[in-house]
Amino acid sequence: MKTEVKPVAENEVELAVEVPRDDVEAKVERTISRLQRETNVPGFRKGKVPRQIVLNRLGQDYVLSQTLNDFLPEWYESAIDASDIDPVSQPEIDFGDFTGHEDFAFTAKVQVRPEPTLGQYTGLEVVKDAVEITDAQVDAQLAMLQERFASLGPVEGRPAAKGDFVQIDFAGTLDGQSLEGAQADDYMLEVGQGNLIPGFEEHLEGLAAGESTTFDIVFPDDYQAEELQGKNVTFTVTMKEIKEKVVPALDDEFAQQASEFDTLGALRDDMRERLTKAREQMVEREYRGRVIEKAVENATVNIPSAMVDRQAHALFHERESTIGELRPRAEAEVRRGLVLAAIRDAEKVEVTDDELRARIMEDAELLQRDPNQLVLDVYASGRQNMLRDELVIAKTVDFLVEHAVALAPAPGEDSAPEVKAKAGGPAKGKVGGDEAGAGETGGKAASKRRPKKADE
Repeated sequence: MKTEVKPVAENEVELAVEVPRDDVEAKVERTISRLQRETNVPGFRKGKVPRQIVLNRLGQDYVLSQTLNDFLPEWYESAIDASDIDPVSQPEIDFGDFTGHEDFAFTAKVQVRPEPTLGQYTGLEVVKDAVEITDAQVDAQLAMLQERFASLGPVEGRPAAKGDFVQIDFAGTLDGQSLEGAQADDYMLEVGQGNLIPGFEEHLEGLAAGESTTFDIVFPDDYQAEELQGKNVTFTVTMKEIKEKVVPALDDEFAQQASEFDTLGALRDDMRERLTKAREQMVEREYRGRVIEKAVENATVNIPSAMVDRQAHALFHERESTIGELRPRAEAEVRRGLVLAAIRDAEKVEVTDDELRARIMEDAELLQRDPNQLVLDVYASGRQNMLRDELVIAKTVDFLVEHAVALAPAPGEDSAPEVKAKAGGPAKGKVGGDEAGAGETGGKAASKRRPKKADE
C-alpha cells in the first residue's frame, strides 16, 4: 500500500493512499465469505449458501459497500502507521469509485499532534512562598480543637442570648388559623445561626426559661412555599431550656484529654510541626505548579481545535458546565501536556523497569497487597504503560523544579492559602493536613502529588 503525506495547514495533513488491486480483491472475497456465513436463504443451511446466490441476492453494490465498511478503517490505520504521524482528530476521508477489481485510492485529511517550540525551561526564576507558621496559626488550630471538646451546660440567672442552645415549643397561625408545618415541640437550635425564618431567632434573645412570647413574622417574597410569600404569620414561642457552650481551658488537663500528650506545650509543639509539614507540602505543590506554568508560558504551540474539543468534552463529563465555558481550561491543560511531553523528549527523560517495579511495590505497601502479586496484576492488565507514562511526566516535572531558581515572595505577596491541620485522627489529639492534588505535578517526594496507584 502506498501512502504519501502532504501538509495542508498548520498541524493538518492529507494522506494520499493507494491500495493495490490484489489487496482490494482479497478483501472483497473476505466480505463475500462473511456474507455467505451470515445470509439466510430458503433451501440452504446457514453458512452453506453458494457464492453466486449471495451475489445475486444482495447485489454487487452491497458487497462493495460492506467491503468499504469493513476494511476502510483498516487501510486508514495502516496508512497512519506507515506515515508515522500522530493524529488527534477523526479523519475526513474522500474517495472515488470502488470497483473491487482494481487499485483503490482515497485521501484522509486529519489534524496531527503539534510539536511545541520550547523556550527557556531551565533556570526559571519562580516565586516560592515562605513556610513559617505563626503563633496565631497555632492558636487558631488549638481553638478549633477546643471547639471539638466543648460541651453544653445549663444557663442560670439570665435569659437566652445569641450563641446559646435553646429548646423551645412554637406554633404559627395565619389569619387566626393553625398553620400546617409551623409547629414543633422540644425544638433545639443555636440562637443566631439563622436556621429558621428570618427575624424569628431575634425574638428568642432576652426570653428566659419558662417564659412565652408572641410575635409576627412577614415571610419573604421569595420564600419557597409560594402560598406563604409576603404573608404575615403569628408565632407563639415557649422557652423550655437554655444551654451555653462551655469550652475547656487551654491547659495540661485539656492536652491530656484531647491528645496523647501530657502537657499543653507538647501538644502545641506537635501541632506546629504538623502545620509546618502541611504548609511545606502546600508550598511545594504551589511552587511546582508555577514552575510548570512558567515553562509553558515560554513555549510556543498552536493547538489543533480537535485536541481542545476532546479535552473539553472530557471535562464536561466531570462537571455541569457548557463546552464553551470549559474550552479555555481544556486548552490550558492540553498546552501544558504538550510542553511537558516536549521537555521530556528534549531531556530524554525515561523510567526504567526497576523504577516502575519499585513504584508498584511501594503502592503495594500502601494498599497492603502482596508486592510481587501486584506487579504481576499490573502487567497482566496492561496498566504498566499508563503508570510508566505518569512516572515519566512526574520525573519531567522533577527535572524542571530541580533546575529552577526559587525566589522569595515580595512582602505581603505570599499567595499560598492558609494551612489548616486536622484535629483528631487514629491517635487521639494528633493533628495534620491532608495533601490536595493540584495540577499535573506528581513526583518522588512525599510532598509532591503522586500519580495514580498501581491498582487504580
